[in-house]
Amino acid sequence: MKHIVILGCGQLARMLAVAGEKLGITFTFVAFDNEPTDCVDKMGQIIHWHKGMSVDALLQATGEPEVVTVERESIDSKLLYELSIKCRLLPGPEAIATCQHRLKEKLALAKLNISTTPWFPVSDRESLFEAVNLFGYPLVIKCFENGYDGKNQWHIEDAKALTKLITRHTPRDWLVEPKIDFVTEASLIGVRSTTGEVKFYPITENHHEAGILKRSIAPLDNFSDTQLLALQADLKKLMDAWQYVGVMTMELFITHDGYMVNELAPRVHNSGHWTQSGGVASQFENHLRAILGIPLGETQSCYYSGMINILGRDNRRVKLGVSDGEINLYGKRPRAGRKLGHVNLVDSNRESLLKRMSYAEQEIYKPNFTTH
Repeated sequence: MKHIVILGCGQLARMLAVAGEKLGITFTFVAFDNEPTDCVDKMGQIIHWHKGMSVDALLQATGEPEVVTVERESIDSKLLYELSIKCRLLPGPEAIATCQHRLKEKLALAKLNISTTPWFPVSDRESLFEAVNLFGYPLVIKCFENGYDGKNQWHIEDAKALTKLITRHTPRDWLVEPKIDFVTEASLIGVRSTTGEVKFYPITENHHEAGILKRSIAPLDNFSDTQLLALQADLKKLMDAWQYVGVMTMELFITHDGYMVNELAPRVHNSGHWTQSGGVASQFENHLRAILGIPLGETQSCYYSGMINILGRDNRRVKLGVSDGEINLYGKRPRAGRKLGHVNLVDSNRESLLKRMSYAEQEIYKPNFTTH
């Protein structure tokens, strides 16, 4: 029986473990900095890592796994490098560390001539105003590290907003980008195995609110085969260059002229949750297959698939009222803006899917809704 250690105890770890059950895989989860373990309780052993714990002690406690993987990129890079010396860590620490840092990520993409959003690094006020002169307003300013779900980034519409920002935050280790006039946001999820086998899921259309993914639809409508092949070639080029193993996601802006890569995620991704119900091997199953060197499962669906995130609004608990679709709850305690679960829907007709998604979203966010 294969044994895998997952660094992190969130919903992505939970869904990896659920997918691993049918493959006969057992799991140990590593919790960091007193993170909640509700998502993975009773799904395997849980180890609480602390800075005084050696890598040898951690591996001994986890039971000599075949491989160690991550459910998020925000893991201490020193620990990742030390683990990679002692065991198989997939994806590798270099890829994860690069994706932790927005500037390093942009430089890596530029080195491979992969189109990205324009950017300018900021280290002080002088370089900040250089960026303003270069791009004008509106701007998006992001911290180099620790940014996700809209955290540690700011949308700046004018000089007044910028002045307000720099009275509260010192310009340092920021990435400044012009606000992109995109047609839609999208993502491409690929998977590469230890054997070098590469597969891609259909490109997915994404809709965000306040920086948090609200819903996804796959495949993206009106995206040409020529563009898709170019995009897949870019992601394959990146994964091959990094000798990457596992699932990787490219978050994209689709523009009138083509596409731009916004960010990378070296892991399974929220926009790929629809793969649990789309008639394919899910992104979670294929991540496990990839890191174990098992042949990858099917990734191309003959259906239209949709996913709606269930986001918390407060701490109430009442019965879930969605009548349509497959409901996935994470076992988290409700909190405003927190991802509590998601609903997947599948249909043979895109317009029918969109109507069903709209109705399900109304049910989820009606005034008396929370989860239980």
